[in-house]
Amino acid sequence: MRRVVVVGGIDPGGGAGLTADAGVLLRHQAMALPVVTALTVQNRQGFQRLQQVPECDWRDAFAAACADGAVDAIKLGLLASPEQAESVAEALAPFAGRLPIVIDPVLSATAGGYEAVAAMGEVYREALAPRATVLTPNLPEFDAVLGGTSVAALWDAGCAAVLLKGGHGDGAQLVDRLLQPQGSSEFAHQRLACGPVHGTGCALASAVAARLAAGEDVSSACAAAIDWLQGCLRAMGPGSEAAAPRPLQLLP
Repeated sequence: MRRVVVVGGIDPGGGAGLTADAGVLLRHQAMALPVVTALTVQNRQGFQRLQQVPECDWRDAFAAACADGAVDAIKLGLLASPEQAESVAEALAPFAGRLPIVIDPVLSATAGGYEAVAAMGEVYREALAPRATVLTPNLPEFDAVLGGTSVAALWDAGCAAVLLKGGHGDGAQLVDRLLQPQGSSEFAHQRLACGPVHGTGCALASAVAARLAAGEDVSSACAAAIDWLQGCLRAMGPGSEAAAPRPLQLLP
């Protein structure tokens, strides 16, 4: 099995974070090597609090995971603070350009109750995006990461691609866009009336990482991961916008 280091938070609700990453990777014939950066108190009713894991602990765990055998990709999720994000960027530096690195800038929680500090957007732009094979923001996260600059600034810094998720947009069609220095492509699909779903961002980024780990190119990996996620959402059926977010149903 391909081995993917997943760096992020623990969600006791089980629908997002490292638990979701591991479930998605397993369904893509890949093994998760988890490195915990944050402990959270949250569930489908809301986000209550976050505790940062000490740097010595997550750095030692990251080193142990990478020293235990071949690593085929790295996927990055929730980070607890701008200072921790800077340190994670340092830890990723030796792997940039050698391994696929998928970075999901988690700046809010689907159920509400969590909003990252404004400085996180700057750290993603200046320190983490330059390490990314694929950066996977939603529309508000993309604005926060750009911070008023153009996407060209990401290319100049070294970011290879942005998969811009369109779930926060409007209209009958949901359009995800793959932005690369050489051009862009779109993946359009019908917007499903499935209500709020917990963990879709984690799942999509992990699916992309699994496919990159298996040797697929960025465009193919993103297209297949989006198709898989849409299949999961269709299988859930209709849901109420007023209800608590449902956990994503993971399909093979």
